[in-house]
Amino acid sequence: MDNSISLSDVLVARKRIAGKAINTPFRKSLWLSELTGAEVFLKLENLQVTGSFKFRGALSALTRDRENALSKIFTASAGNHGLAVAEAAVDLGRDVTICLPVNASAVKRQRLKDYSVAVIEHGDDCEVTEEFARRLAKEKKGFFISPYNNRDVIAGQGTVALEMFEAQPHLNTLIAAVGGGGLISGMGVVAKSVSKSTRVLGVVAAASPAMTSSINQGRIVRVMQDQTIADGIAGNIEPDSITFQMCQEYVDDWAVVEETDIKSAIFEFLENEGMLIEGAAAATIAAVLTKQLTLKPKEKVGIVICGGNIARQEWREIIIEHLVSKSRK
Repeated sequence: MDNSISLSDVLVARKRIAGKAINTPFRKSLWLSELTGAEVFLKLENLQVTGSFKFRGALSALTRDRENALSKIFTASAGNHGLAVAEAAVDLGRDVTICLPVNASAVKRQRLKDYSVAVIEHGDDCEVTEEFARRLAKEKKGFFISPYNNRDVIAGQGTVALEMFEAQPHLNTLIAAVGGGGLISGMGVVAKSVSKSTRVLGVVAAASPAMTSSINQGRIVRVMQDQTIADGIAGNIEPDSITFQMCQEYVDDWAVVEETDIKSAIFEFLENEGMLIEGAAAATIAAVLTKQLTLKPKEKVGIVICGGNIARQEWREIIIEHLVSKSRK
């Protein structure tokens, strides 16, 4: 089966999600522009439906599956992808079952259960839960939607870059956080179609460097996972994921950011941009603040703020830690 994705696939996905997914603001950051000397623009996907870019891919995939008369949809997620699929299911009137780990946060469990979708708790980690969801889909003759290893999901995520280039046609560099690679793969398709010279830069959390470890070894590898506040980009990559080859082809450089820097970036973003963002989104800001990614003077840079879903307890702890740290200096 041909797993390649083209610009035309992204354009088709945009038609599918039009009128439902938001064309989010793409605004200049005076703070980051002054710090870097570049013209830095922020794509505010934290303002997207369900609070993250994931709604684009979920809506694209569920709309396509309705066209293909696939009635029962299954997925596994305790976070943004699950919320996105739940919202899209309600919007499209689809029969959806979402599987999540038994140790998922109470807040996330409740948010999912607020939707009129079936929720099944199984397994104590995401990989076990995903295997269960895939098996269930097969038994029920349904369809499993991966958060990233799905052509329609990737095409949907690519619409982020379409909107960025429409707002700023001469972008030189795009930066996005990377977990499974669905977002940056879709963006890469668009960026390299617009201009081969456009740089695409990926950022991973040091606590979960699955994609960079795989890129460095030339094959998909499993890595040890540590706890990270950037849970939206945590986890290993499916062995057959099409995003791996896409990342090899489209991503020009990588940054690996530490937990302390991600937490600091959450605070700095709140202080300078007036918005609270989740750890995955803050990873890109951390890469810029720590100068792991080199931005050239006066170049036009687009950074995706991929989501704003952060638990109240987490951001309270970050703010307290940061204020205490500042008071000691």
